[in-house]
Amino acid sequence: MKSPTAFGEQWTEVDSAPTTQALAAKYLVEDSPIGVVYAHEQTAGKGRLGRTWLSKEGDSLTFSMIFRAYADHPKPYLVGMAASLAAAGVLHCQIRWPNDLVIGTLKIGGILTELLPDSQGRLVPVVGMGINLNQTEFAPEIASFATSLALSRGGMYDPQLIAHKIVERLAILPEPSNWSDLAPIWNVFDFTPGKRYKLATGEEAIALGIGSDGQLLCSVDGESRSVLAAEALFGS
Repeated sequence: MKSPTAFGEQWTEVDSAPTTQALAAKYLVEDSPIGVVYAHEQTAGKGRLGRTWLSKEGDSLTFSMIFRAYADHPKPYLVGMAASLAAAGVLHCQIRWPNDLVIGTLKIGGILTELLPDSQGRLVPVVGMGINLNQTEFAPEIASFATSLALSRGGMYDPQLIAHKIVERLAILPEPSNWSDLAPIWNVFDFTPGKRYKLATGEEAIALGIGSDGQLLCSVDGESRSVLAAEALFGS
């Protein structure tokens, strides 16, 4: 897979940013050669479905990757799923469809894929990643389902080193042209079957697995459904 630093594209590093996704959007419309946006601290980060994701310096890894090589990709969500595979491989964790990085039943990170316009109006996949590394405690509202590498495995972790390893690992993954290209690797890390999801309709679903196009296969009151990432949220 072509990494976000392919073709001479560069890293940029900032001390603090509201969100690395917003900086990535700015670099795209400016035709900047930036491929990776790394922030030591993120003050107004966002997750999937409008959730917030804050990051204090030294505690978390927060960065965004700009995949210009996949502008106007017919299945851009596969780029984000490939990025989650790279992260899972580096962190030795599992993935809960579509974008949660987990150790056991606890979440250590998440991935947000957005399509953002470049200066030519092409839609470019930009993948933001937030990973809990060195936190030893969490806010009460997330403490029951969040963890960090430090809490799960001990030790201290260098956010920049892990970011570089994730980008390097992307280069050895198959091209995300079709789900069949990624599925054999995904299956190694998959922690989806049996998990509960809430659908956009408000119905509760039980995950069965991943479909032939990367969608969630689930059961709602005994009826099989196939849903896209924008139509389901983990948990009930």
